[in-house]
Amino acid sequence: DQDQEQARQLLAGAGAEDLSMGLMVTDEFPETVQAAQVIAAQLGEVGIDVGIEVEEFSAWLDRQTQGDWEGLMLGWIGNIDPADFYDSQHLCDASNNYQGYCSSETDDLLGQASTETDQDARKELYDQAVQQIVEDNSYLYLYNPDVVEAWSPDLEGYTIRPDRAINFETVQLGG
Repeated sequence: DQDQEQARQLLAGAGAEDLSMGLMVTDEFPETVQAAQVIAAQLGEVGIDVGIEVEEFSAWLDRQTQGDWEGLMLGWIGNIDPADFYDSQHLCDASNNYQGYCSSETDDLLGQASTETDQDARKELYDQAVQQIVEDNSYLYLYNPDVVEAWSPDLEGYTIRPDRAINFETVQLGG
């Protein structure tokens, strides 16, 4: 349940008044624009002004790389291997760590996970790293969109992945 009054009191108690921020999204993914509108409306109800900055994807990428943003939002469909996502975006010196996240504990867990061959132990290490990432607020994970998939009976080799990402490497049209 939302408690807007408590939220206002917490903000006031922290000395936070007249708060505003920009939230950069791209028109390439309309669902992020819609989500930003919901976020702006909800934060507006407790006195935080969110200016939605809609960019073409190329401009969004350029601003992300340059660090020219206060907040940004984009979806991620996941990867088969967690190292593809977590290492590149959460190691201190990672190439896609645009938020500037750096935690020696997370680096250690990700390093251990990347070389662990026992799948259960590896999953446990990634679970610990993810917990640390969430606690440190490297990202705020907001939602998982529903994905609808349909295909022809003549399609061969298509599999539904647990992360809902689509991979056409093994797909062929039969018939």
